[in-house]
Amino acid sequence: MSVFRATRTLLNKVPESPDKYHIPNGVTPFWHKVHQLMSTNPDVSTGLPRNLQFRYPPPASRPEKPATVPSRASDIADNMYYHRDFRRKYPKLDVVTQQYLTELLLASPNEDGTKSLPLPESGASTDLTRPDDLASPTAFTQVLAQVHNSSEHKYSPKNMPPKFPSTSPQHILKLQKGALPRDKYDYFPVENYA
Repeated sequence: MSVFRATRTLLNKVPESPDKYHIPNGVTPFWHKVHQLMSTNPDVSTGLPRNLQFRYPPPASRPEKPATVPSRASDIADNMYYHRDFRRKYPKLDVVTQQYLTELLLASPNEDGTKSLPLPESGASTDLTRPDDLASPTAFTQVLAQVHNSSEHKYSPKNMPPKFPSTSPQHILKLQKGALPRDKYDYFPVENYA
């Protein structure tokens, strides 16, 4: 008897409405009926939750005012905005003057920026004569003329820079047939290159 009662209860049970937890399709009955007639599956809900039922407290309804927690970042002292503003941290322009370049050439006379000792048998030295006034307009040209006066460091068809060690390919891979046992009709054939 109880089996029939349970079956009767299941048969008489009203299915849950898809609009119980979501806003129905079509706010007015007319548009709801249009939606039922035009849609492929009218039982699909909109997916929009009912705000009053599921969003408690609703957004922007809190009575208390938001407060910033006091921290090191909220302290104005030694925390200027231009230090914190990473959007405007542009690269700063670098100004190079002739006096700065003259001092650089005096510090490292070689063209590539390195200091090298002369050969012992040459008897020459890498010391450059320092101009009296480094701020004068001709100081840079005087030092530059001393750096470029030797023609032995200039490149020519006989005096070329050293070649890069790996200009040609070191090893060319070739297919090793029969190195791996495999079937001709494998889905993923394996090949060995060495």
